[in-house]
Amino acid sequence: MLMNTIRANYVDVLKRRIVTAEISFGRRIDDIKEIAPEATPGLPFCVPGLVDAHVHIESSMLTPQRFASMVIPHGTVGVVCDPHEIANVLGEKGVEYMMDDADKSPLHFNFAIPSCVPATPFETNGAEFGPRQVERLMARGVALAEMMNYPGLLGGDPKVMAEMEIAKKAGKPVDGHIPGITDERLARYVAEGVSTDHESFALDEAKAKLALGMKILIREGSAARNLAALMPLFHSDVQNIMACTDDAHPDDIRDRGHIDKFYRAARKDGVDIFDIFRVLTLNPIEHYKLKIGRLQKGDAADFVVVGNLDDYDVKEVYLSGEKVFAEGEITYKLSRSGRVNNFAERAFDSDEFKVVAPKDDAKVRVIGLIPDQLLSRCDIWETKKRAGEEVCASVDEDIMKISVINRYDASAPVVNGFIRGTGMKGGAMASSIAHDSHNVVVIGADSESMRKAAEALFKCKGGIAVVSPNGMTSKLSLPVAGLMTTMEWQRVAERYERLIAKARKYCGTELTSPFMTMAFMSLLVIPSLKIGDKGLFDVDKFEFVDLWVE
Repeated sequence: MLMNTIRANYVDVLKRRIVTAEISFGRRIDDIKEIAPEATPGLPFCVPGLVDAHVHIESSMLTPQRFASMVIPHGTVGVVCDPHEIANVLGEKGVEYMMDDADKSPLHFNFAIPSCVPATPFETNGAEFGPRQVERLMARGVALAEMMNYPGLLGGDPKVMAEMEIAKKAGKPVDGHIPGITDERLARYVAEGVSTDHESFALDEAKAKLALGMKILIREGSAARNLAALMPLFHSDVQNIMACTDDAHPDDIRDRGHIDKFYRAARKDGVDIFDIFRVLTLNPIEHYKLKIGRLQKGDAADFVVVGNLDDYDVKEVYLSGEKVFAEGEITYKLSRSGRVNNFAERAFDSDEFKVVAPKDDAKVRVIGLIPDQLLSRCDIWETKKRAGEEVCASVDEDIMKISVINRYDASAPVVNGFIRGTGMKGGAMASSIAHDSHNVVVIGADSESMRKAAEALFKCKGGIAVVSPNGMTSKLSLPVAGLMTTMEWQRVAERYERLIAKARKYCGTELTSPFMTMAFMSLLVIPSLKIGDKGLFDVDKFEFVDLWVE
């Protein structure tokens, strides 16, 4: 193996020191020779790479290889990814697709094996995935992925308990997902062996979980942004927190960064650089037992060269001793990614999207959006319609129609409801990225626009679409499971950004991340009111509720 040497300021995180050193390496760090007791002005810094402790690669709309080419330039050397999005679409075949494509990349991909597929028994997904699949894949995994079905865990559901036992037997941690709950149910949840949570929206909630021994994964994604609220944990609980993006779109990573955005925010808040690296590198490596170098002698040669320690400006990235990024470009070639999918063929009639009042002045339950959060309210709207009349969207009251369509069964009926807070004035938006079962979700002002948006996605077997009030349709096709594309991340970011611009210009939406927000309106484990392919769902009660209020 050809030996390489870098002379630079060396950040020794484990010993909390900065020295000038010569680092010799092949695939591993073979020698670190200290030259000076402190940093030398003018020299770059060799620092540990960053780790995303919880991410759904599918939410980037990119295959693993393309995702890696996007985040490596930000100094990311490893990720813990949960492929439960594609598991819901294609089952074990989908997870293996992600693992095999990831193996073609130099980035250190680590897989948490999906635990809740589907997330609840109250929706339709595309494939079976249970204890048998978890057991077969656990040898290739580092954890059991987020345990969203907390009622099932607390109630002793056989499927859930079997998956928990598989993880415990394998000595792998179990990731959590229990938003907004801090009562005795949380204590019981943790007592069952769940070790982390990435769903804390408020500081008090995070502290309650920390007090019970959980590790908190601070999330800063495209739709859910919790870093500002949880930044105090960088000062009080540095040993027990990690960073994650969970769900992030390519334009957001391009504009705001990946895990490096946590670094810059923490530095701006006055956090010590060694504590930052503890959170962004060492904690996930230690918690998940990741085979990622920590810039120590004998470790894999995984590290980043930066110009300064204030903003983590990445100059070069090394993975297993190979230079994979330099001079603004990745330095390796990508392989070809295959395509897999699961989508029914279907056409629509606009009448399928109509809602008719069952009686005079009927009251209807409405999903109330909360800005920049995955949480929602349950609002009540008095329609002021006579029995038998169509209930349309109300621009003046910021209420649109929302529909979910089963993409796996062409005979399934369209499920309709209402949503408040999109800011839309007309037209429609649709997406086959609809957590977690990834049926098609449509939000619109009129039935015909919604029909066109849905039909556009079923024709291309997945993607994102915008229909203007005059019927003009724009879309981004996602031929890999209806979730991803094999295009370069730059093209995806640009096309996605144009779709957002069209959604704002033609439909009038005011949401920060409209498609990401829309995708979570069908996630039946995030309070309070959501909608799935089988009906309107009250997450607090964990049961279906009627659209109409008695």
